[in-house]
Order: sequence, then structure tokens, then C-alpha cells
Amino acid sequence: MGTWGKTIASLCLAGLCGHVVAAAPKETVKQLPPLRTERVTLTSVDTPGGKATALFGFWFKGKGKSEKKATIIALHGCGGLYSSVNKEKIEFTPRHIAMARALTDAGYNVLFPDSFTPRGRRSICQESLQQREASSANRRLDVQVALRWLATQDDVDYARVGMVGWSHGATTILSALNLAQTDVAVRKVQPKAAVAFYPTCTAFSKNRTPYKPAAPMLILMGENDDWTPPEACESLEKKMQDSDTPITLRLYPDTYHDFDAPGMPMHVRMDIPGVGKPGAGVTSGGNADARAEAYREMLKFLKDKLD
Repeated sequence: MGTWGKTIASLCLAGLCGHVVAAAPKETVKQLPPLRTERVTLTSVDTPGGKATALFGFWFKGKGKSEKKATIIALHGCGGLYSSVNKEKIEFTPRHIAMARALTDAGYNVLFPDSFTPRGRRSICQESLQQREASSANRRLDVQVALRWLATQDDVDYARVGMVGWSHGATTILSALNLAQTDVAVRKVQPKAAVAFYPTCTAFSKNRTPYKPAAPMLILMGENDDWTPPEACESLEKKMQDSDTPITLRLYPDTYHDFDAPGMPMHVRMDIPGVGKPGAGVTSGGNADARAEAYREMLKFLKDKLD
């Protein structure tokens, strides 16, 4: 493992705390000590049997004395891992820091693969599907690589691996756990649980081939989400009611996309192609109450499935 990531943890991440306070004056944000992380090397491919892609990720060790810990693979959304406030610096977003802290405090190791920067992108939200260098299918292969990397770590209980993801990353989770995909079905070890924040479920709910999740999944969404509307996920949950591997959907009222982003003001984005009603844009913004409830449900779900 490299030590470059320690600089991110001790300097950049500490700066994020101040940013959160400034961005969210109505929220009481406690100043917390910086998290420590390590930068690790991962190698993925862009298509099955395709060219190698040199990826990297960030490794956070969970608290607690146990030698081997349950571990979470965390998949960023279309905006990438890093803050857009100062694009010249590599600073995790407040959302990713909040998640890393919640999970490590609960005793989980966390691996954040960076699927975009090594492919020459910081964010892909404003790109059309045809322009995107990293599709959810590509990123499904990134998950395979992350799982292989975890298998080599002495402090990982490989029988207790879970996943958490947001938007594009949450949609990747749906793809990465679909046993209808051959590369997923042949894995010797499967994740035991997954939590997906506001994914796009359309392709999985409408596909003629039934969706077959490799692990129980909790989907967390806002009722008012107009970027990734919940109707398709509601349909998928209904289809999975009689499955041995359930999907559970939780909807939060008066809540939109990115609801778990600390300090993010409610705003309308007109720069996201292919989503929302024409000319209306999509709504994005944090909701502190929904975020707190979602974290409680997420941690309970992970404890039930991984502990």
C-alpha cells in the first residue's frame, strides 16, 4: 500500500469539515478529527477480455480490535469521489467523508475505488450515455477487481463483504450483483449485502431476463426524486417479493436526489442530459433528517447481514 493517501486524510479531509460548516449553517456540524486512509492500486478492464485499466482506490480501516473485519466497497456516483469546490485539489466530498466515518466508526473497513480519474474523467454527470468512458457495465468489472484485492488483505473477513453506492455507483451495484450476468454468476465468493442510494432501476425492472440479485439489497431514495425516479425501483421491489434474496425499498417524503449530501442546498440542475422532464431540469439537495434516518437503516441492515 502507498502512503500518499495519508496526506489526503490528514490535510484535505480535515479541510472538508470546515467546508461542511460553511455550506450548511442550519446544521450543527461537530468538528471531528481527520480520517486516515491509504491509496491502493487496483487493475480493472474496460470490457471482458479488454485492455487493462490502472485504477486506484482509498482504503479506510475500521475501528475495533478484531483482526479481521467486515468490509464495504463504496462506489461513487456520476460526480466522482472528489469535491468540485476546488478542482485543483484531491478532496473527498463531504458525502464520502461522512460515509467513511459512519462505516469505520461501526467497525467496517471501507474501500473507495476511483473509477473515473484513471479514465481521464473527474465527473460524468454532464456527459451523455454515448460519451461516458465508464458505464455501469465497466464499473461492474471494477467491483470484480476490488473483490479480488480484498481477498489478499489479512485484515478483511472475506466472508463478510458488503457494498454501498450512490446514483451511478448504486446502479453499478445492481449490475454487479446480477446473477443473470455470467461474470457475476461465476464468482466464487459473493458480497453478502448491498445498500444503494437512489439508483436507476429501469433496465433491471424492464429487462425480459429476470433480475437475480446475489445478495439482499436495501434501496434508499427520496419520494420526489426526479433524477432517478423511484417508480422503476418500486416495480423491481414488487417483482422480487417472492424471491429468496429480497430487495427492500425505503422512500423518504419531501426528499430529492443527493439527499444524503451534507450541506448541499436544494437546487435545480439543467445540465444533466437524458433525465427529467424536458426544459424542467432535475432537483438535487440534501435533507438532514432523511440522511440521518437512512444512515440508521443502512447500519442496521449491514449489521443484520454482515455481523
